[in-house]
Amino acid sequence: MKFKPHIPILPYPGKQAKRILEGLSASAIDDDSTLARNVRKIVNSIRAEGDAALFDCIKAYDGRATARTTLRAKPAYIRRQAAKVSPDLEKTIKASARRIKEFHRLQQPASFTFAAREGKLTQSVTPLSSAGVYIPGGYTVYPSSVLMNVIPARIAGVARIAAVTPPRNELDPGIACALQLLDVDEVYLMGGAHAIAALAYGTQSVPSVDKIVGPGNAFVACAKKQVFGRVDIDSIAGPSEVVVVVDTSVKPEWVAHDLLAQAEHGSGDETALCITESQSVAHAIQAALCTEIERSPVKDIFGRLSENALAIFVTPDRRTSLDLVNLCAPEHLQVMTRTCRSDVKHITNAGAIFLGAHTPVALGDYYIGTNHVLPTGRAARYASALGVEDFVKRTSIARLSATELKRAAPHVSVFARAEKFVHHAMSVERRAGIDSPDQP
Repeated sequence: MKFKPHIPILPYPGKQAKRILEGLSASAIDDDSTLARNVRKIVNSIRAEGDAALFDCIKAYDGRATARTTLRAKPAYIRRQAAKVSPDLEKTIKASARRIKEFHRLQQPASFTFAAREGKLTQSVTPLSSAGVYIPGGYTVYPSSVLMNVIPARIAGVARIAAVTPPRNELDPGIACALQLLDVDEVYLMGGAHAIAALAYGTQSVPSVDKIVGPGNAFVACAKKQVFGRVDIDSIAGPSEVVVVVDTSVKPEWVAHDLLAQAEHGSGDETALCITESQSVAHAIQAALCTEIERSPVKDIFGRLSENALAIFVTPDRRTSLDLVNLCAPEHLQVMTRTCRSDVKHITNAGAIFLGAHTPVALGDYYIGTNHVLPTGRAARYASALGVEDFVKRTSIARLSATELKRAAPHVSVFARAEKFVHHAMSVERRAGIDSPDQP
């Protein structure tokens, strides 16, 4: 049966547009769903039984038998696989790594000391001791994901980085090349919810970590949600999203490629929306999308998309378009308008923004240095791209002299007694020589 893409052109505001927008919200994983129950069984079994349960899961879900001696990839094996990478891909991985490092070095938070009248206050910034990186391997493999997740951790100063990845038949040469370039030699050949559980709780073969980062399928996302609290996580990543704002200056076929670039990830749950004030532009983009899908070498992937995954909204004016962007809070935002530099000043909710016709999202996915691990499902209202700050802790340190304590103590006493915490108050009153109503 011939695939016919469904690409509606909808007025905004409007009832149909509203229905599509309601589907954008971060879909919380239902704790009572079949998926969540199955993942909970996996997590609890590995927590209780360690390696025995982990090896059973690897056989059942990764489709291969393993043992303690074969779970972790040996450094010599990683080197052999890295040596198989094509020269062009190796060159690109190294070039991209340099750009990502340059951008992320600027994110390093600094410690500071503040000399107050009541004493010396310090904020100390220290790296996490360990991090686990999930490298997905479903529809395709992602050497770029290695760079985006490991480099910020390295710059932050994380001492131990453990990577997990489903190996298929063997470790992908591109992934091996990226791991070797970044000196990651603790690599476990496993994927799925069981890999997340092993990193979180530890087994006889896999020491636990402090934080788990990296995207994955629904099982991985659900497992990350369930282990949060035992470890920190970056986010619960959803399907890829893009919103593209355009005017009459843009080439319709460019817009079509940008929309399809995010729709081709393969889950079928991706969202690619276009916003314009021009009805004629909307129809031109609709036609370009149909043409590009028809001639696409991965046409079958677009047949998996849910209804309205590709849609075009027509708004009455630019301000309405930008308000709509903020409502969508997309993972990726492209603004291809003549006035993009002024338009962006009105954008408050977006994971990453790409301005102008010559700045497609693919640049950020791979090369220019910004991180491609971004908030999805409207989480850009409150969340940010993965960065160096995600791999550090801030610790406050205070030191007061006896004189400085006497200045601060009366305020602490008043607050503590207002909140009915007697011993909070007495802990400063006794030191500062303040009369206490509780003293015998």
